[in-house]
Amino acid sequence: MSVKSTSAHTPVATVSKVKEPGYWEFVILMAAMAALDAFSIDSMVPALAQIDADLEMASANQRQWIVTSLFLGFAIGVFLYGFVADSIGRRKPTLVAFCIFAVGTLICIQADSITWMLVGRVCQGAGAAGPYVLSIAIVRDAYEGRKMARVMSLIMMIFIGVPIVAPFIGQLVLLVASWRGIFWVLFVYGAVIALWFWWRQPETLDKEKRVPVRLGTMISNTREVLAHPQTRAYTIAIALAGGAFIAYLSTAQQVFQEIYQTGIKFPIVFASLASTIGLSSWLNSRWVERLGMACLLNRAFMVVAAVSLCYLIGSMFWQNTPPLWFYYAYLAVVLFCYGLIFGNLTSLALEPMGHIAGAASSVVNSLSTLGAISVAAIIGMNLRSSVTPVVAGFGIACLLAWLLVKDIDRPVRGEET
Repeated sequence: MSVKSTSAHTPVATVSKVKEPGYWEFVILMAAMAALDAFSIDSMVPALAQIDADLEMASANQRQWIVTSLFLGFAIGVFLYGFVADSIGRRKPTLVAFCIFAVGTLICIQADSITWMLVGRVCQGAGAAGPYVLSIAIVRDAYEGRKMARVMSLIMMIFIGVPIVAPFIGQLVLLVASWRGIFWVLFVYGAVIALWFWWRQPETLDKEKRVPVRLGTMISNTREVLAHPQTRAYTIAIALAGGAFIAYLSTAQQVFQEIYQTGIKFPIVFASLASTIGLSSWLNSRWVERLGMACLLNRAFMVVAAVSLCYLIGSMFWQNTPPLWFYYAYLAVVLFCYGLIFGNLTSLALEPMGHIAGAASSVVNSLSTLGAISVAAIIGMNLRSSVTPVVAGFGIACLLAWLLVKDIDRPVRGEET
């Protein structure tokens, strides 16, 4: 029988024949699974201009679709995996998801039009959703409260290594091959992680805890998630904060290579900014048990809103287009705060949902991602020759998210678990 871990160092015990990994292998494997969609996004960013030219897109802003279409597939796929996983366990749905991702990647490799590219990217997103949401469910099976938050922060810290490395990998591939070569790298990465998971990660959901997949159950679980004030509020907050972040990702190539003319230095700029999220995620893992998730989250939201306002006021001195160093410094602060935001938002949203961890993870991630896509689309469509829409997006989204969650009444036992 699976036993909820009482230690911050040993994952859940199981009766599976698969030999379970140690603490750090568990963390790294979960991070590698969760990072599949991030790798699929960030490795492609340096190639967006080349894909634009090759597939003859109608406008530069259509490049953003290559990023947002993956999130669309993610939102569709992530809703189903948790319900299925609560019925048949975590392993089988995860392995099926890796296969879907492989099919989507092959479609992208063969794409000769923007239509087929978007079809492949949606399929990739639907596949990548499985390893992401089920890695969270597996962690939730093993840990809870602040211990879960600590593990999630460590996973986030490793996860952030992918956005740091992925643009360099994409740029290196472009030096020796076309953008299609990047998709081959993604195919290999997915295959390696799938084999690792199959070989080393046991099932974490006991048979007596599984719930058959029924439409009525899906509806009731969704209602339960949406009815809980804490989970509902933090889900909306994820959508708002996530939308601003997706807008940053989808416009990064246009902003840095076209507005600021960074050229092949773009991966260095992009990766160095991503490293600030990794740093703050690591700090979050050390601070969260002392200060609490909600405290860190609320402070991060307030800082992003404040520095965004300061940036917009300061940008008036440069006619709304400040120099690169000014924008870079702003993003460094914002993305540092996002390490605290991402490290705690999901844990807070799922905190009351331990009894339906898989279903709750699916509902929260699906609805928040659909909301985030809408927010990102509004921000991205307003991008012209200034970064003002991106900055305003960060500021307004985080301000609204803070106003939404700052007075959430959480039980003390959730913080002390």
